[in-house]
Amino acid sequence: MLRVLGLDAGTESVYRLMLEHPSWGVDALAEALGAARADVLTALDRLADLALLRAAADTEPDAEPDTGSDDDAGFDGTRGPTTLRLVPPQTGLAALLARREEELRRTQLEVDATRAAVADLLADYTAQGRESATGAVERFTGPDAVRRCLEHLTLHAAADLRVFAPTGTGENAAWELDVPLYEDRIAQGVRVRVLHLDSTAGSPERRRAMRRLAQAGAEIRTVPSLPLHMSIADGESALLSTSAHTTRQGAVLIREPSALVGLHALFSHLWDEGTSPAAAAHEAGEAADYSAQERALLRFLADGLTDEAVARKLGISLRSERRMISGLSERFGAHSRFQLGLQAAQRGLL
Repeated sequence: MLRVLGLDAGTESVYRLMLEHPSWGVDALAEALGAARADVLTALDRLADLALLRAAADTEPDAEPDTGSDDDAGFDGTRGPTTLRLVPPQTGLAALLARREEELRRTQLEVDATRAAVADLLADYTAQGRESATGAVERFTGPDAVRRCLEHLTLHAAADLRVFAPTGTGENAAWELDVPLYEDRIAQGVRVRVLHLDSTAGSPERRRAMRRLAQAGAEIRTVPSLPLHMSIADGESALLSTSAHTTRQGAVLIREPSALVGLHALFSHLWDEGTSPAAAAHEAGEAADYSAQERALLRFLADGLTDEAVARKLGISLRSERRMISGLSERFGAHSRFQLGLQAAQRGLL
């Protein structure tokens, strides 16, 4: 009960017994407690250290009854004959309690100061690489800054996360989905929706990641193309890549309500256009023989986009885009882009 004041169980037992029998010596205390004499001496020393017991000369006029025998050579057996004098508990315990309260007060002040220091450190950590901050818009440069800001945004989402995940490798590694973190947010009741590319759905790593997220409760859809990396938290903050294919230029954190309305609309539009794994498994007709990415490529070509622009929109390399065109041309028996577009229209792929 008095451990918080520095008295262990053995010392407290000795102290309580001495309060009841202040005239008892060490041997009597040890016998009553069934303790070793050395343990009682240790307890007496501890009481003396806590100013609950003090040694006084035998000749002290106001000394309380002697608690030691003539053959008790002090608490540790090294000093001369002494009288063990109890400090009145209302004085000794009150002093100990006041000392402990002061220690706790100082500790609380230290905790408060440490909490403030930690908050400053985390703010500095998150802000590393930040170029500017206008309240509604902040810009971060470099993959490390992007990763920190994305982690902070995800970790502090309370209800809803909406994610564009075009790619997550190479120069885009900072945008790789932190699956354990998303699993934790889902477990905390956060709704997570992820849009990713058809082209990455076939990647073993991406399949494993999406499978884990789906099992945890995330909603997953695929689309043929995504304009950029983006994560929207609770409809209040959105982190966007400043380039669709590299984090070298960093990211922009937006809290401007009017801008968030537009980003929400963009996500909702693409989400509605996306294909869930279940829906993809039930596609029918000739269009099912062609992936959504291949159909998107044909639409982009029909719109007159260059190979470079198509590759950017699909999130693939120029070489992969041209290889897809070559494969489709061979399947259609087309010898030009015009013939390829004509065949695609006739087959209902545009």
